[in-house]
Amino acid sequence: MKDHIMKLSMMKMLLAGVMAMFIAVPVVNANSGGVHLEPANVNVHDKTSLLRGAKYFANYCQGCHSLKFSRYNRVAADTGASDDQIKAIIFTRDEDDKPTKTGALMENAIPAKDAAKWFGTAPPDLSLEGRSRGPDWIYNYLKSFHLDDSRPFGVNNLVFKSVGMPNILAGLQGDQAPVYRYDIMHHGHAEKSFASKDAAEKALEEELTFDVVKLGLMGKNIVGHYKTKKEALDFVASKTSYKVVLNKENIASFATKAKADNYVKANPVDGGKYKVVAKSAYSIVESHEISKVIDHLELVKPGKQSAPEFDRTVHDLTNYLTYISEPAQLHRTMYGIFTLLFLFIFFVFAYMLKKEYWKDVH
Repeated sequence: MKDHIMKLSMMKMLLAGVMAMFIAVPVVNANSGGVHLEPANVNVHDKTSLLRGAKYFANYCQGCHSLKFSRYNRVAADTGASDDQIKAIIFTRDEDDKPTKTGALMENAIPAKDAAKWFGTAPPDLSLEGRSRGPDWIYNYLKSFHLDDSRPFGVNNLVFKSVGMPNILAGLQGDQAPVYRYDIMHHGHAEKSFASKDAAEKALEEELTFDVVKLGLMGKNIVGHYKTKKEALDFVASKTSYKVVLNKENIASFATKAKADNYVKANPVDGGKYKVVAKSAYSIVESHEISKVIDHLELVKPGKQSAPEFDRTVHDLTNYLTYISEPAQLHRTMYGIFTLLFLFIFFVFAYMLKKEYWKDVH
């Protein structure tokens, strides 16, 4: 009996350990501003893509952003690049004004104090961007810049709204302009969409009602639906009383504002001023509203690269940043396989040892 119980206990422990290893999935960063993210489909084992991404980062990003947790020779070792290939992408110089060595950290070219002075704040280090944001976020962010005259650099971003940096890849991608649509929203959900504001407003006239909401102990409750705003206002007026306040003290209460005003006129006071305050727990909320949103982006000025070429450029850059954020991922799959093999062999020996210990126990 004890032998049977021991077997069940060991099997449960093993099963729990295996499940813990396989259900530990990475958490996807959802900081995307509600925008659907296209999959980046990165492959950190594609060394050619990583080298292209390193070149693009050095040419377009490293002037402002650093990768201070990584070194050039580590990238060379992981990608199989030669010293000459790595030296070709190094453009920074050390304190002695000599070319940065391959064993140095991948610092940016702008001193932090100058960057803060010019841009308001120093551009962030991107060493861990692949882990904190995720490859899908980076991929879509780099593709989602669009023209916006209200922003300091004349561009905005679908994924990161009110972004504070220019579109560094505009020369390759070109300029994109937003194409808007108009959604009729009901309780936070889009019921209908229209290409023009006039069409949306016309449809809104048919859908719009006015809800009278009462604030209670359990939150807001809808106590009435009305087709016109006047009907809703009349209902609220019929349920609203008014109080007369003098020096923060309640003097009298009345059913209508007219009666409260008449009281104030009939009872003047020296050295003070009456205040008529509405006593109402009701408010009026429109059932629907029009929301102007960006439907998609349209290329209005071509860049040096075609759309497929630019997609590959962004993919390589995303792949590189994903690798930089965790270089160990190139090898951890093998580590995992060896760990599972060790656990399996250890289980066999542990089970045989258990059999030996418990063979005389009945």
